[in-house]
Amino acid sequence: DMEALGGQLDAYTTKEHTAYTLKVLPAQLPEALTLLSDMLERSAFEESQLELERQVVLEEIFSAEDAPDDFAHERFCERLFPSHPLRNMILGTEESVRGIDRATIAAFCDRVHVGSNILIAAAGALTDEIEELIAQAFAFRPGIVAGAADLPVMPAPGVHNYTKEGLAQQYVEVGIPSIPVTHPDRDTLSLMSNLLGGGMSSRLFQRVREENGLAYSIYNYTDFFRDTVLLANSCSSSRDLCDRALGIVAEEYTRLRVVDLDDVDLESNKAQLMSSVVLGMESTLSQMLRLARTEMAFGRFIPMSEVIDEIEGITRDDVIRLAGEFLDPAQQTVIGYGPL
Repeated sequence: DMEALGGQLDAYTTKEHTAYTLKVLPAQLPEALTLLSDMLERSAFEESQLELERQVVLEEIFSAEDAPDDFAHERFCERLFPSHPLRNMILGTEESVRGIDRATIAAFCDRVHVGSNILIAAAGALTDEIEELIAQAFAFRPGIVAGAADLPVMPAPGVHNYTKEGLAQQYVEVGIPSIPVTHPDRDTLSLMSNLLGGGMSSRLFQRVREENGLAYSIYNYTDFFRDTVLLANSCSSSRDLCDRALGIVAEEYTRLRVVDLDDVDLESNKAQLMSSVVLGMESTLSQMLRLARTEMAFGRFIPMSEVIDEIEGITRDDVIRLAGEFLDPAQQTVIGYGPL
């Protein structure tokens, strides 16, 4: 029905929220909103359809288990967050998916799809009628979703190997949980990650790939959650080269901790980070999702100018301070998967 309107409908799940998105021409917006609300608030969840979708999800789980980088990342999360819900896979497990029935899903929707727990964001060719259209389309069932108590996110340093013969490469992730997403140092953490492994000019890409040819893929990333930001490095390399690549990661972490950072390097990475933030907002979908995410995390909309000012204000001392706190090689959680 949505495609018959010329619209696009999608959904995705993270470890902290689920999003249902639609994109449609302005003339079709009222009917599209009605369709979306009908799905969220009045789905039938027919048994035959549930069984089909259950098998689809199971196939997705099996596919992820067959993908070495996905398998390594899931084991990484389990070891990194041993007593925290972030350890759990978004897809669930074969056992948990097989245990879901219609009553389970219906109860979940009755509990979660309530007005106090729904946030609607919109971007694009909007008019003053948007709020009225939303109010007409959504019933917004009453109810309060009890928030789960925050559990401590504790580092779990150590090396954990999962041997898998028959793979051509070893897959390694190295990381540590750091600050909450609302912490003032969040942009500094992103800049530090970019400096280490955010692009072709980054330190790890240059040393591991360009100078030594030890890996095709190596990168640093930050994964933002309500109560922590995961700072991590991912790399895959052949059995004979993997230890050398991992050694260089440790060297570069230590190098930054001993204050090896000049102003040229700092300003270059600030420019890269600002560019990625601004260019990332060129689509209406990106604008819409950013509206929702900042509202959920901070309780307000954060203007782009404020983000740029925060990045421009990052100093060399800020980066060195975070490096000293989060880049100690001995404090990292390390996962290895493959013919170790």
